[in-house]
Amino acid sequence: MKKYLFPVILIILGLILASSLFNPGWFASHDGVFHILRADEAVKMLKSGQFPLRWAGNFDEGYGIPLFNFIYPLPYYLSTALILSGMSSVLAVKLILLVSYLIGGLGIYQLFARENKMLAFFSAALYLATPYQFLNIFVRGALGEVVAMGIIPWVLVSFHDLSHQKALRWYHSLPLALLLIAHNFLGLLFMAFLIAYLFFAKLFSKRALLSFALSLGLAAFFLLPMIVERTMLYSFHNQDFTFRFDQHFVYLKQFLYGKWDYWYSLPGPGDGVSFQLGLAQIIVVALTTIFVALKKRTRKNIFLVFAFFFTVFMMSSRSFYIWDSLTLLQTVQFPWRFLFLTTLLAPLIAFVFLSSFKSKKLQIILITIFLGLALFNVRNYRRPIQFLNEEEFGSLYTLYLTKTATTFRTEILPMWSPQDVRYKSDDVLVSSGNIILEGVVATPTNITFTANNKEEIGELTILRNYFPSWHVQVEGDNSDDLLSPRDDGTISLMLNPGTHDYRVYVGSSNIESIANIISLGSIISVLYVLTRDRKK
Repeated sequence: MKKYLFPVILIILGLILASSLFNPGWFASHDGVFHILRADEAVKMLKSGQFPLRWAGNFDEGYGIPLFNFIYPLPYYLSTALILSGMSSVLAVKLILLVSYLIGGLGIYQLFARENKMLAFFSAALYLATPYQFLNIFVRGALGEVVAMGIIPWVLVSFHDLSHQKALRWYHSLPLALLLIAHNFLGLLFMAFLIAYLFFAKLFSKRALLSFALSLGLAAFFLLPMIVERTMLYSFHNQDFTFRFDQHFVYLKQFLYGKWDYWYSLPGPGDGVSFQLGLAQIIVVALTTIFVALKKRTRKNIFLVFAFFFTVFMMSSRSFYIWDSLTLLQTVQFPWRFLFLTTLLAPLIAFVFLSSFKSKKLQIILITIFLGLALFNVRNYRRPIQFLNEEEFGSLYTLYLTKTATTFRTEILPMWSPQDVRYKSDDVLVSSGNIILEGVVATPTNITFTANNKEEIGELTILRNYFPSWHVQVEGDNSDDLLSPRDDGTISLMLNPGTHDYRVYVGSSNIESIANIISLGSIISVLYVLTRDRKK
């Protein structure tokens, strides 16, 4: 039991800090309702036979959008499993938030447990008691980021464990692969940090490189379409990333202190939310910086301190020229998203500082002071602004149902579609000329019908948003050359003369098919390594 004492205390602490999630009903937040809508849509799409998740056929008033090609799918695979087991979507999302939050703390503990369990507990508690954690959960309702921050520590655990193993094990590549499908921005940003961390921590090896490649392969089904097909979105095509990065830099005083509020990120220093680093975290980093400069100048320690201050720099307006030069970076939208990295780095740096003291008494005194300060700092941050009753939540849910899955409709809208809001139509097929349609059966992702085209050339308009993942079969034969986007973004289907059976459906584009094959090959590789390990 003594072996599990610190993890048990850590879980209890996390449950207390996140106890507001136990309140009945849903809570008001920036994006929370969108996650519930997406969770329900994911269930519908998987039930329709779509796997992996790509198309959200009920959104944009039934015209559909390629939501899961560009929005991190892992949280919705998890929510689907819970919903199909009988749980409500509200409870499923709340459970994922809670478990991810706790798992992140346990990951930090596991990272350092071999060296010093007491200091590992403190570092993990510091991770859980960072203001940005509660900003994500209770203010932003940022499901993907919470899940990602739960996985990130385990990526470090995996690579540290790999350095002690003689060969790559089947589980080493999984945490990074899960992170890459847990959140687009955090996954890719952390991957850049990870490469540098492995180098300076002397963890880079052929095994690490192989694990890296296998992780990318496992996540390829999402990463490749997300990167390649991004050019087919309205937001990318028009260089309209919804939010301008230069309006969301963080000012120095905001890092130190910011009034805890529930509004939005605004241009200038008067934001409606707090972006503070945390009082205990700031003091620990400052002391460690002095300690490393004067006494413990190892390459890993220098890197950790440098990475923290560079991350802060990237969130300030002084980094404008970097953001302005890199279009890909601008898709991150908010420079303050880098707070996820300072949230991670502060516990890593704290362990460096406290482990330098040989006196256990002094370590306990410092832990008590820093942890007490961290908990005092977040004492009022552990709850949402309001819990919605059933009627209030129902009204909010209905307001966005079938409309959009994000704050702005154009964010994940195919580039052929108009910017103006569509209106739901009772029709699915609109014919021109002398065309007779029979036996029309339509779902959000599949339309079958018989068309008697008495013209030499006949055109049918399908009231769905065009995207390359739409296909058509004529008498069971693929005839995708008959499909094209119309000026209004809907699908144009050129009909063959005579009477034919048609099936128009959502499948996989060429790049999606390639990505699926790569991920399938990577899964087979992991299973091979698992089989090999069991034989040893």
